[in-house]
Amino acid sequence: MGKQFKVLIFCLKPPICNLIKKTFTLSNYLVSCCHAYKVDEQIFDELGYDYDCIIMDVDISKDTKDMIKNRFIGIPMICLPSLDSEKNEDKGVKYISEPLRLSELVKTLDEIFVEK
Repeated sequence: MGKQFKVLIFCLKPPICNLIKKTFTLSNYLVSCCHAYKVDEQIFDELGYDYDCIIMDVDISKDTKDMIKNRFIGIPMICLPSLDSEKNEDKGVKYISEPLRLSELVKTLDEIFVEK
């Protein structure tokens, strides 16, 4: 078995995060979830920094998104879609198309880790 890549998901909806976590676990990824509406230094310290990819819910606040991007510099990031929000393209963040398809998300992760 090859290396297990560590993925951290910032998602405001626990059922969505749990579904993604279950899917990724079957694909041999180690997944952690953060459901906090506001992320601060304490949460980052509790989560740690040793991740290979970050997945963010597009509905988290811009301030939180910016904090995450500043904390995990150089780590690939994926943004989950939302039917209720505008899609803003950020440098270094890969956006998944709507509606969310778990197979597309797994494929995107696999493509990221082929390079590692």
